[in-house]
Amino acid sequence: MQFQIRACYNFDLLNMMNVLTGDPFYTKYHAEAYAEFGEALSDESRQILNKITESLGNAMISPLINFMISFIPDFENENLTELLLDENRILDGIQQSDPRMLEKAKEMKPLYQALIPVIAELENMGFREYWTSEKEPAILEKKAQLQPYVETYSLDKEIASMLGAGRAPEEITLYLCTFAAPHGIKVFGPRYIADVSFKNESILLIAIHEMFHPPYNEQAVQESLDLLASDPFIRLAFEKKDPKFGYPEMDGFLEENVVEAMSLFIAQKVGLESDPYGYLLKHDGGSHVFSVILLDYLNLYPKPLLQEFGVYFRELVDKMPVGSLVNSYRIALEKAGKEIPVS
Repeated sequence: MQFQIRACYNFDLLNMMNVLTGDPFYTKYHAEAYAEFGEALSDESRQILNKITESLGNAMISPLINFMISFIPDFENENLTELLLDENRILDGIQQSDPRMLEKAKEMKPLYQALIPVIAELENMGFREYWTSEKEPAILEKKAQLQPYVETYSLDKEIASMLGAGRAPEEITLYLCTFAAPHGIKVFGPRYIADVSFKNESILLIAIHEMFHPPYNEQAVQESLDLLASDPFIRLAFEKKDPKFGYPEMDGFLEENVVEAMSLFIAQKVGLESDPYGYLLKHDGGSHVFSVILLDYLNLYPKPLLQEFGVYFRELVDKMPVGSLVNSYRIALEKAGKEIPVS
């Protein structure tokens, strides 16, 4: 499995939209850039960003658009505003690669076209020059440090074991950005975005995590997802989670829980994460309660090498006491020597 590391100005330009909203969730990671560009932003651009965050329910703007533009060949070298204006080009790229995403892309047209004047203003303020002189060198330095690190890990066997024989990608592309924190962001194909501020271990863990999206054909496991969604404990975790963490729909929330458990299972095996349950109790406010349960079941019922993960997942759910999964959660944490969180 080859691991390619690249910089991408267009991704970071979009990531900066999150910062410009002024939401403390982002400005605490990028205070210097917000002071330089966010505080000087025009009232018109502020109003646009306010409307977008109200529409989305949070300030997480860039992941959606980064994902959509990644369908376009050579998107890294295109002028971003021209690209966002060319709706047909975006739709053509999606049509060729994943037609299921077409309707979602059409729904998003008002979002990414509303951002065009904000992007134009940011570039007129000298953001490209700032990124090239201040941020790109940090990316190149991190790349030089990271490349030999990732080559010390052989993940092919573990990834293939989890997905099923022959399903591991031959190549993974990491886009290192400087305004992605605190997110790891999945884009089309075996490609993802991480922030230069992340530790090497975290970047590799994100790589494993993002490779598993989507972990199954959703239609093939819908009955299992619906069953899990009916459990009171899972519903409560979904309803109580902070909207800033994303996943506004139950199926997406469950998928993230599943992928989190898959990636932590492998990370523990290869020595990347020594305390997966401790991680889950803190990550995203501890909302991934099904990850805790599934991780325990992955250890209890090892997956056959050749079996497709979706089939295996259905079998695991059939073994779970759905309706009283809170007990499975408690048992998993007790086995790991963790205290049960007080809700």
